[in-house]
Amino acid sequence: MKNFLLILILVLASVLRLYKLSSYPAGLNADEAALGYNAYSLLLTGKDEHGHPWPVNLESFGDFKPAGYAYLLIPFIKVFGLTEFAVRLPSAVFGILGVLFIYLLTKELINKDCGLIAALMLTISPWHLHFSRGGWEVNVATTLILIGAWLFLKKRFALCTLPFALSMYTYQSARLIVPLMGLGLFFLYRPKRIFMAFVLGFLLLIPLTYNLVTTDAASRLSGVGLLADEGPLNRAKELRGQHPAWSSPLSRILHNRPVLYSIQFLKNYTDHFFGDFLFVNGDVIPRNRVPETGLLYFTDFIFLGLGAVYLLRTMNHEPRTKLVWLWLAIAPIAAALTFQTPHALRAQNMVIPLTIILSFGIYSFFIDLKLKIKNLKLFRLVIGGFVIVYLWQVARYLHEYYVHYPQTYPYAWEYGFKELVAYVGSVQDKYEKILVTDKYDQPYIIFLFYSKYPPQNFQGRHTLTFRDKYNFSTVRDYDKFHFSATPWTKVSDIHSSLIVAAPEDIPDVGVNIVKTINFPNDQPAFKIISN
Repeated sequence: MKNFLLILILVLASVLRLYKLSSYPAGLNADEAALGYNAYSLLLTGKDEHGHPWPVNLESFGDFKPAGYAYLLIPFIKVFGLTEFAVRLPSAVFGILGVLFIYLLTKELINKDCGLIAALMLTISPWHLHFSRGGWEVNVATTLILIGAWLFLKKRFALCTLPFALSMYTYQSARLIVPLMGLGLFFLYRPKRIFMAFVLGFLLLIPLTYNLVTTDAASRLSGVGLLADEGPLNRAKELRGQHPAWSSPLSRILHNRPVLYSIQFLKNYTDHFFGDFLFVNGDVIPRNRVPETGLLYFTDFIFLGLGAVYLLRTMNHEPRTKLVWLWLAIAPIAAALTFQTPHALRAQNMVIPLTIILSFGIYSFFIDLKLKIKNLKLFRLVIGGFVIVYLWQVARYLHEYYVHYPQTYPYAWEYGFKELVAYVGSVQDKYEKILVTDKYDQPYIIFLFYSKYPPQNFQGRHTLTFRDKYNFSTVRDYDKFHFSATPWTKVSDIHSSLIVAAPEDIPDVGVNIVKTINFPNDQPAFKIISN
């Protein structure tokens, strides 16, 4: 019976993660396009978009991101073509695998019943579901870490190094989380016979180690790392200026970079445990959130509290549950070392320990309740009420996701580019030059993706711009395409051109608008002018 329930949960997890995967999220963001196009380029040429052969990191927008997801995409693109579905499918598949392995891990930590609850709660989790439906590398990395943790508990120490290492080739945060978790597991459990695990781990990480000591790895940190934020440094100067002597020993001891950045790190870290982030509004970044929805459900707050109490009580006679607390403590660290916090994407690892705690709270609550309520009908009534409340919350989340999310944040997923590229492709032979607005993130890569532009024609025939203040760069020109700002005063004199402009850049009269592309909320996304 319990195996049948697990199968039903996995079916539900599959439906929720695969239903209209190509269309929702509505649009294809630049990071998804970059992963897809680089996988396409590797498949056809053995090189990434910039001509690097089989790289460990992708030089995406000047930002070197782990290439693991792109390699994972290659067989999917081979089968399904360069499509939204192919790009998102690996994340969805690993999301489904995450449901299976949280069952196996929780079963190992607590029992099978609690494992089933954990699988169900992860299946319907807004946090996990959201990042299972886009081309998110983080979701693959989270599942790989989950598999590694389960194999560790099964004492498959050599084998567990494989998913742990692969996660570090998949997402940046894993490069910090996995070593910290590895150290924590070693000191908590003192495993024996781990020599082969160390040897295998060393061999698997040799290619990565080289990249970690190069400027490639440092480029991302220099853009979004905590030290890139000058706020704490400026605050230190401000506080020193309030002392009679600016450089007095007291002011230097109390107000300096290590102190202020440490305080900022602690704030960033604790922000990930606040109620507004977890239960009410979620991330502030539109791509990472559904409107008016937290990362967890409202009622999860109650059962998380109960689960924490119950789990702490059992820790003495079930020492393996220390893994949950270790994981929860480590999960937000990578996100806290950046200046955009709290961050649902970089801290997505939190969803696994939180779901286990939540599930243990639900399990323990109903076990205690069954002992206290002798009336079977009343007990079933309470369970029915619990189910109805969660069904309402799940229905509300799905409604927000499928109905309101595309209309509230269409720009977050760069909606309209698919239609735009199709139209431009149908008329581009008529024009000497095609000018495209850069209002939306990295338009060149989305044009490459949807047009299936031959990678061999792009490699070595373009240049990256100088990095901006966030350490990003872009491509301004390839073939007859030019990507930049398109105010009418700047582009009006460029004849024999097709101009794709932001709506606010073009006057309402006096221009030859041949097509307008709208967002799902009917607001204009692009105006296309024949000049």
